[in-house]
Amino acid sequence: MESPAWVLQGIVSNERYITRDEKNQLLEVQEGLGRPTSVCAALIPIKKTSAWWALSQDERRAIFEEQSHHVRIGMKYLPPIARRLYHCRDISEDEPFDFLTWFEYAPEYEASFNELIADLRATEEWKYVDREVDIRLVRSTNI
Repeated sequence: MESPAWVLQGIVSNERYITRDEKNQLLEVQEGLGRPTSVCAALIPIKKTSAWWALSQDERRAIFEEQSHHVRIGMKYLPPIARRLYHCRDISEDEPFDFLTWFEYAPEYEASFNELIADLRATEEWKYVDREVDIRLVRSTNI
């Protein structure tokens, strides 16, 4: 039997690139996963370049927020879009991806989700993305 090309696994880990104030702002407006109306989802595995990982933590933070405004971009789309980030690199540097990002939203927010992803892909940080896979899903309401 042929082995799968990827086995995706990640863990919820500590938040590396946000400040306490940013975390508090996110907690105030971000809603959890599993909302009944959020039948649309996206799984986006991301692999960063070796250049990204060669940077120090403070250099990555500067690109992540000071230059790319990652948190500010995400805040514009809360609470309709819920997100959970899983770290793969914490398991092993040999994982096929560094992050698995899971999003959930109601169908009427699909255009907003597409804007969010376009905004993030236009940032300085995105220049450090080696590869991504954008997988869209819709939960059946007939279950």
